Amino acid sequence: MAELLHFRRPVAEVARDLAAFGWDSDEDLITLEPVHAFAVLIRFLAGELSVTDVEDWANAIECREDIGLDQESLMASVVFELANPLITRPLTRQSATDLVSKLKEAAT
Repeated sequence: MAELLHFRRPVAEVARDLAAFGWDSDEDLITLEPVHAFAVLIRFLAGELSVTDVEDWANAIECREDIGLDQESLMASVVFELANPLITRPLTRQSATDLVSKLKEAAT
């Protein structure tokens, strides 16, 4: 699961591996922290990840009940926005920069 949070491999590969574990759990097996989303957004801004890559990453996290959220309100909001661009706002350089600022602010 750490590979998913850190986006070390393509989401589809990690999702296939995680399918063996199911997604429904009574306890958190790992915690998504602001630094994880921050790093993914920085990679997007650097051109390393596409809009689809980021959306797929957020969707893979959003659907798992065994991933806890540090700073739950903030991280739930960030993941929801990234996973659902059609009902929130599309991921652009500006929206990514806004989210990076929000995540930086939370870290201080």
